[in-house]
Amino acid sequence: MLNYYRFKTVSDLFMQSKPEEARLELAELQRRYVDICNENTSLKTQIQEYEDILYLSRNLILDGKYYWLITGSIKQGPFCPHCYDQDGLLIRLAGESGERFCTVCRTSYTDPVPMRELAMAIAQEFYAQDLADPAIEIREQSRGKAKIIPFAR
Repeated sequence: MLNYYRFKTVSDLFMQSKPEEARLELAELQRRYVDICNENTSLKTQIQEYEDILYLSRNLILDGKYYWLITGSIKQGPFCPHCYDQDGLLIRLAGESGERFCTVCRTSYTDPVPMRELAMAIAQEFYAQDLADPAIEIREQSRGKAKIIPFAR
């Protein structure tokens, strides 16, 4: 902490015609001022780092497989889960949807088939098998058509 009373001491030493002692006292005050400024800059940098960490914790989501960074209405990513979990690094995955890889850790990721598409494919396959079986066709005629309801997102 900078002791303000020491400025009065410097002034008093100049008034008492002791310029050398006043200069020494002033040099000490300047050294302490520079130390305080350096500490202030360091603390500001540390606060900014903590604010960045807080921002990431609020806006980084894991969708089950990849990390995504939400900034406003923009979804950025995907980012490598291995690099983030191990080293805290946000490394954007390369490649297209379906086959992605990390350029840093060289981990490869394969996207699963989306649930909606999977459900529709299963329903279509099942319905096609039902149409091939005459016993099911007769039963459907007596009950009415079955309604296929796809999964909601």
